[in-house]
Amino acid sequence: MATIDISFEKLKNDLNIKDLTISLLEEILFDFGLEIDSYNSLEDILKIEITAERTDLLSYYGLLRALKSYINVEKYTFPNIKKSNLVVNVLQSARDYGNYTLCLVVKKLSLDDSKIKEIINIQEKIHLTYGRKRKTVAIGVYPLDKIQFPITFCALNPKEIKFTPLGFDKELDGFEIIKKHPAGITYNSLLEGKDKYLCFLDSNNKFLSMPPIINSKDTGKVDFNTKDLFIECTGKSLHKLNHVINIFTALFSDMGGEIYSLEIKYPDNTILSPNNDFNKMVISVDDVKNLIGIDISVEKMKFFLEKMMYDCKIIDNKKIEVIIIGFRTDVLHINDLCDDIARAYTFSKIIPTNAKVVSISERLDESILQEDIIRIMTTMGFIEVMPLILGSKKESFENFNLNKTDYISLGFSAENSLNIINSWYIPKLFKILINNQHKFFPQKIFVCDYVVISDNKSDILSKTVLKLSAVIANNIISFTEISSVLYSLCNILGKKLELRKKDLEFFISGRSAEVIIDDKIVGFIGEFLPDVLINNNYTNPVCGFEIFI
Repeated sequence: MATIDISFEKLKNDLNIKDLTISLLEEILFDFGLEIDSYNSLEDILKIEITAERTDLLSYYGLLRALKSYINVEKYTFPNIKKSNLVVNVLQSARDYGNYTLCLVVKKLSLDDSKIKEIINIQEKIHLTYGRKRKTVAIGVYPLDKIQFPITFCALNPKEIKFTPLGFDKELDGFEIIKKHPAGITYNSLLEGKDKYLCFLDSNNKFLSMPPIINSKDTGKVDFNTKDLFIECTGKSLHKLNHVINIFTALFSDMGGEIYSLEIKYPDNTILSPNNDFNKMVISVDDVKNLIGIDISVEKMKFFLEKMMYDCKIIDNKKIEVIIIGFRTDVLHINDLCDDIARAYTFSKIIPTNAKVVSISERLDESILQEDIIRIMTTMGFIEVMPLILGSKKESFENFNLNKTDYISLGFSAENSLNIINSWYIPKLFKILINNQHKFFPQKIFVCDYVVISDNKSDILSKTVLKLSAVIANNIISFTEISSVLYSLCNILGKKLELRKKDLEFFISGRSAEVIIDDKIVGFIGEFLPDVLINNNYTNPVCGFEIFI
């Protein structure tokens, strides 16, 4: 969650509500889904908390735009975009690093101190939040009159990249920028391991910037005399870049600028940026009734959606086609549209009703089975542990001689050693063994809990599944010992167990098998390789198994 600082008096004037008070604004914001953090009446500084999904509200102009539409001061329409016939050429060298760019041109701006601060603030807020500290999105702003088109987006050897970065008076090359410039020092981890760095050049081979680090002082300094701007954003996802470029399109239009599109020429296709090719969804009155519990007509539904800055077209007396403006980064599902209808309707007006069907709840079979397994495993002398769900690629895969790609990685983590969500528990059990080598042996530990695995068929591309994982560590262990544990467990639960010989990357050859329960392959069992023990800095032999419940 981020906060923005605005002037309450300016907001009151721009909304044209003379009797607007802080308490009234607080009510409006609460219904909309936002909160006031604080208000300093002496300095007229109002801090408003912006929820993480509403990237478009991270500027004063974005918030004003949304509130004008919400309280019916002014219906929002996306700005008219003119063609500029300007071109940005994306070379294969940039694509080899998986990078894209989208751009726009703004003309006839009248900048002052507050507008320049607004541009800088939203740029940095998007970098920190939606851009994941410039890891997924980086933005550059340049005076148009200092650039000669066409522009080239490419990747070059750092020694070939030479310009004077913003805030410096001396020319530096790419290596020197990441070592000497404050922005380079802060974000040099984003370029770690790369033998080429991204850059923008104009037709005179003048460097504009080295994204995602810093702009050139000669071509990237905006001041009060700047009337026309060139804006670029770079990253590995066209979807995210499209959101960002539309946020800036709306921002500069609200500032009074004229918006122009450019042709972004990739090696295999050409993209017009920005454009009005927005996503569309169809929502019905039944969707709203089933999710929110209010019975409204399509006309009312259209009215509420337009309050939330959507463009709508009634299909029939049940359905509406909704055009989702490109800067709405939060709309992924029909439920998001229903949520906005509820905000426009206001939640306080939704009357709670008693359910027509009364039911008695009971525990899920899976939960009962999980409890039974935990009880049986502890009876057999195992200690239950509860490891964290987050881990690292090294400890989860590399240490076990695996080269896996079907894991869920973290977009950003404050702790560098945590970069994935665990899809299996054996590595976590090893970590517990490592931390308890000073304790007595044998050590028998297990976990019966949920992990997250990739699932391309799911709308969230993942699913949670219940697993049982157990290991035994001792100076002498055997396949027979660990398999007897599994046989005992299955006998007690009334399950048919079969162990079919199979070699795996992390087990000793000939001492491992795949686990088949009730004719389904559910996991593996075996004695771990000495290499795996060495990789994990562990000395005692270990055997174990992991199965899907």
